[in-house]
Amino acid sequence: MRLALVINRSAGTFRRLPLDTTVAAIVAALAEAGHVVRVEIVGRRELARTLSVLVDDRDLDAVVVGGGDGTILTAVLAGLGRAKPLGILPLGTLNLFARDLGLPRDPVEAASILAGASARDIDLAEVNGLPFAIWASMGMHPWVVRRRDHMQRDGMRKGRAMALAALRAFRRFPLIDVTLNLPEGSVTVSTPMLFITNNPWREEPLPLSREALDTGKLVIHVAACSGRLSLLWLFFEAVLGHWRASPRLKTFTTEEVRVTSRKRRMMVSLDGEVTVMSAPLIFRARPKALRVLMPPREAVS
Repeated sequence: MRLALVINRSAGTFRRLPLDTTVAAIVAALAEAGHVVRVEIVGRRELARTLSVLVDDRDLDAVVVGGGDGTILTAVLAGLGRAKPLGILPLGTLNLFARDLGLPRDPVEAASILAGASARDIDLAEVNGLPFAIWASMGMHPWVVRRRDHMQRDGMRKGRAMALAALRAFRRFPLIDVTLNLPEGSVTVSTPMLFITNNPWREEPLPLSREALDTGKLVIHVAACSGRLSLLWLFFEAVLGHWRASPRLKTFTTEEVRVTSRKRRMMVSLDGEVTVMSAPLIFRARPKALRVLMPPREAVS
């Protein structure tokens, strides 16, 4: 295939691996399988524009994007993964999407596996028409992510910034009051955290991966925690991988949910990227709306 390889030079992997030699090894792994590779190494500011141009490039069969989950979301928002398949290389911190596809954390090893991939349609989700690939969150989590990003811009390392932001949020313990308007009826909740995933998570220790990518369902997880102690207990259950039957978690499965609140605007994290949106928030599943390069099953088993 004729591939464009777009590398986010700001990706977390390049804090531990050298940029030039890592990219060269990735290109070699793809070229060894017979692919013709065009390389674009860009910063965060140029990423969206670069990806948008590649969407309509008729000289390409697919675009492989190297970065974290935020980088992959930028590619989806640019229009990749529709007519032109989207390949994913894990170069971020958590790399949740790459884990969902069964790719290893090592980017060169992942490129070798991706070299034998074929196109497959999987689900997207959306909120008020804005697509996301993995999950959305409301409540404490987007507040933590926004605080972390502020501290990173001031020069703090990501891990330390995340820990300090989480500690401050735990101290404040903000609750959100929302109503979930589901096909079977409405549910009003007061919660520190609410997550909506595009397809179900596996019950496993953190970080979680999804057990399927094409069920056409959204899964809503509401932390039923009125105090800090119960939230801390739920966190430990998640760390140990025994969270699904927890009495501190309410779960709903649907194809669409309307989230209403007394507030006109609500902070939401989409695949780890924080935005503020006008209420109500209408979440919908978009079955098989994203075309990705899926590794061969035998390569990731």
